[in-house]
Amino acid sequence: MWQSLQPSPRQAAAALRGAFTADIEYFGFFPLKRLSGAAQLLDVLWLPLLRAFPDLMRRPYILLAGEFIGTFVHDWLGIRASGRSVKFRYGEFCRIRAGKIDEIRLLVDLPDLIRQADRAILPPNFGSDGWTPGPLAGDGLLLDASDAAASEETLRLIEEMIFGGLNRYDQKNQDSQGLERFWSAEMLWHGPLGIGTTCGLDEFKRSAQGPIVAAFPDRKGIGHQARIADGIYAASTGWPSLVGTHQNDFMGWAATQQKVGWDIMDFWRRKGALLRENWVLIDLIDAARQSGVCLYPPLNDYFERSVSN
Repeated sequence: MWQSLQPSPRQAAAALRGAFTADIEYFGFFPLKRLSGAAQLLDVLWLPLLRAFPDLMRRPYILLAGEFIGTFVHDWLGIRASGRSVKFRYGEFCRIRAGKIDEIRLLVDLPDLIRQADRAILPPNFGSDGWTPGPLAGDGLLLDASDAAASEETLRLIEEMIFGGLNRYDQKNQDSQGLERFWSAEMLWHGPLGIGTTCGLDEFKRSAQGPIVAAFPDRKGIGHQARIADGIYAASTGWPSLVGTHQNDFMGWAATQQKVGWDIMDFWRRKGALLRENWVLIDLIDAARQSGVCLYPPLNDYFERSVSN
């Protein structure tokens, strides 16, 4: 499917139609949260995307993640085209049925695209700024069969970390999670714009996880509809993946005391018995909407027009 996207939009559309089932379901990022059927997916997502970025390139780091690179020449989703080349991270899960794609889950770091094209809509990162690299070992494109035992070990570690570590937070002390059992002390965590990158377990707890658990102390990892392991790599996603009550300010968003569901994608690399790297995408624009915050009004305008049509 991806190899077919480089020709003209018309040729790409024909190739995409051949890759999708007629009743394909799409789960995405705001303002394109849910689409049904191949025709709607093409008309609302893919053809406008290829028109906005006619030289769109996919640069994957892991088989399921990477970044888009292209020249932003036409407006997209209400974002005004900059005429300059941009790059923005994405994560994608595709489910295959009878040789065709029948479900797609897609997240992009839309705040970072908006920052490059227009202005920053989020406060400075909690962690470090900068380019998000691929795996340290450069071995993330898994094109050959992996050892089944290694895959089982990776998936077991991921599930124990989520459900036996993160979900054991006592809402008081981050040490209650026992993350040292799952993570290397030298871990690297690469989050979306607004959260940023952290190096080492201590910085992760302070600058990535710390602000989230402070604002949503009862948050739980739930709804992981897809958990996949392939050798020493794993990926997980869900709509939502994380649910918590907005009890304290977060990124300047006032607490609402309401439940917020976060759509998230995680991609991990295991080294030995511990997790060494983690790449994360979050639909922060939608999370903000659930807390009554409009980060970028043109997106809302686009969404309202789409609903009315």
